[in-house]
Amino acid sequence: MNRYSSKRVFTGNVVNVRVDRIDAPRGRQREVEVIEHSGGVAIIAQPTSETIVLVKQYRHAVGEDLWEVPAGMIDTGEEPLDAARRELIEETGYRAERINYLWSIFTTPGFCEERIFFYVAEGLTQGESSPDIDEEFELRVWSVAEACKLVERDELRDSKTQIALAWAAGSAARSRI
Repeated sequence: MNRYSSKRVFTGNVVNVRVDRIDAPRGRQREVEVIEHSGGVAIIAQPTSETIVLVKQYRHAVGEDLWEVPAGMIDTGEEPLDAARRELIEETGYRAERINYLWSIFTTPGFCEERIFFYVAEGLTQGESSPDIDEEFELRVWSVAEACKLVERDELRDSKTQIALAWAAGSAARSRI
């Protein structure tokens, strides 16, 4: 796939937008809009194999408070693992003996570069959270089963959290075997 031109049409604090001219079928070209995003991390923090830490925060884009796994953007020049450690402390206060990389996803690859790196935090100890000045969270430790019921009732609609819960539910089931 050739890219013939690229033009940044918006520069923001969270995203940039560019328009690329690329190959299209039958020898044609087309323009595609691309949202540039630095990427993010999502942390599966489980005080026990049967529980999971979720934070509730207001998300203006959807106009709702959402329950989510601890997560956040990767700062410029920051490694995803370092972002995971930072976000876990900022949003929950938990410290982890180990944070292990699991996998990554592209959130909406049809138009956005955002990639989220998933980590599992193990050996948790509680501490004080240190949210950014413009952030406010409600923290709760849920049973994995109860959190999965929120998804089934359409009360937990954050996709990265749904993915994390599916992994946590499978992990809890494996630990009972």
